[in-house]
Amino acid sequence: MRISRLAAVLSAVVLTACNRTPAEKPGVVRSDSAGVKLITSGAPDTTLSWTFEKIDVLRDSLGEPWLFSRMLFRWSVLTDRAGRTYVITRDPSIVRFGRDGKFERTVGRAGSGPGEYRFPIAIGSISDTLYVVDAAKQGLARFAPDLSPTTDKRLEGALAGAQAIAFRQGGVWFRRTEFTDSGTIVSAFADTLGGAPLRRIRIPNGPPVQFNCIGIPGGPPIFAPQISLAAATARILVNAQPEYELWLYEGPRPIASVRRSLPPRAPTVDDVRALYPDGGMRMSFGGARPDCVVPVDEIMAKQPLAEQYPFVFDVALLSDGTMWALRTPHTVSPAVVDVFGTDGVYVGTVRGLGLPLGLHPNGELLFQQEDTASGGVVIQRTKVTRR
Repeated sequence: MRISRLAAVLSAVVLTACNRTPAEKPGVVRSDSAGVKLITSGAPDTTLSWTFEKIDVLRDSLGEPWLFSRMLFRWSVLTDRAGRTYVITRDPSIVRFGRDGKFERTVGRAGSGPGEYRFPIAIGSISDTLYVVDAAKQGLARFAPDLSPTTDKRLEGALAGAQAIAFRQGGVWFRRTEFTDSGTIVSAFADTLGGAPLRRIRIPNGPPVQFNCIGIPGGPPIFAPQISLAAATARILVNAQPEYELWLYEGPRPIASVRRSLPPRAPTVDDVRALYPDGGMRMSFGGARPDCVVPVDEIMAKQPLAEQYPFVFDVALLSDGTMWALRTPHTVSPAVVDVFGTDGVYVGTVRGLGLPLGLHPNGELLFQQEDTASGGVVIQRTKVTRR
């Protein structure tokens, strides 16, 4: 993955900052374990002092806000060195917006051939080549620098079943989930050679459950641990729930562990209600029969809860070296996000914005925001002033 000179300098800041011996902030503890910097920031939460100013939203060719019909995730959005934004839509297709936030073109289309998608789940780049992870095709749809389609690359071997992929110089990071009779294994890897995973969690299955409208086989408990990861430049940030511990890797090598000393707690019925804001879990049968909603009380009575409520549900690593940790499920509003500086020290907590979807070279951040009139979401361009 090509790294600009500026990004390379910025990405080196973490190591430089971590080599400072004194903890310049109260409540920060630094140590070293086998060459890995351990940075622990204490409680309590403090409001992030940065200011976020809305510039505009991404717009169509007529200047109207571009409405996306569903929640977006970081893997659905890509920003490039020219300040353009690519977003996976439900069509399915990829739409590109220029530096001014206006729609420029569509990339690819629905289908099974080269440059076509059936179920795209993630977008990324290798140098100037664009790739799209397609879960249905079990492969990568690829586009040349001029966005002309090139041959697909099948995901096979160690990459078979990978849900998240990030290419780097000399290797690839990816997350894979394996389902067994006894449970689920989620792993994050830094190579395809069968080496040990960076992080791995094993989640035992619960008993089968019969809800009022559907029976489901035994699965993981509600709020079961997961692995989230985010890549930028030559590094990747990995968090394995339920602990508050963000691991920063350079290629396959761990270089820092970023932590907060918050007290753990068990999940509650209020947490489950927040997870299902519509009053329950909606089950869809694709038109074969009407949808049904399993009430929260029935969920609580029949499905087990994890022993610990996760501290972090998702992470973002930006090319400027900052680290972001989402402390609420994606469906919960307002979102609560912790921000860490390039030195791994907790800077503060921001509420209501969620995780950034991207960072442009001019420093603009992208956030998704609900559009109450349509029920969809828009992508907001945001100016950040750091204090």
